[in-house]
Amino acid sequence: MQAGTRCGGGLVTTHEELALRAVAHDTVVRTAHAQDARDWAAYAQCFHTDVVYLHPGGRIDGIDTVITRSEKALGPLDSAQHLIGSVLVTVHADRAEVVSYFRAQHVRAAAEGGPLYTIAGTYRDTLTEGADGQWRISQRVQEYSWRDGNPAVIIR
Repeated sequence: MQAGTRCGGGLVTTHEELALRAVAHDTVVRTAHAQDARDWAAYAQCFHTDVVYLHPGGRIDGIDTVITRSEKALGPLDSAQHLIGSVLVTVHADRAEVVSYFRAQHVRAAAEGGPLYTIAGTYRDTLTEGADGQWRISQRVQEYSWRDGNPAVIIR
């Protein structure tokens, strides 16, 4: 069979496509690990410098602004855990599209009204290859499915 043909409902892919799927998957998961570790240098490496980030509160342009928003949201917390699951990667000639579910638990013991706030939803990421040959997220769309707990846990 040639690459791109269907076999038992699945898509037969080339080694290059499989490698890009792994890179795309790992990049999305790495964003969660970096946020929870508050490792902003590692977080920045997952995105192009001119990334566009669309979220329920609006649009953010550029990695510096994305990091500033994340620092403000996560900095005051005692801890956070971002879980990524149901990751679906689609490879195109010039990009990879990744749809994944997230569940983000935020903890701040001093928050008036309770220490926990959970946000669950979907990331829709587009990864493109940069001039340096590295595949990074060029656009992220974040959608909320549900939220639970005390929104005052996250101070912005």
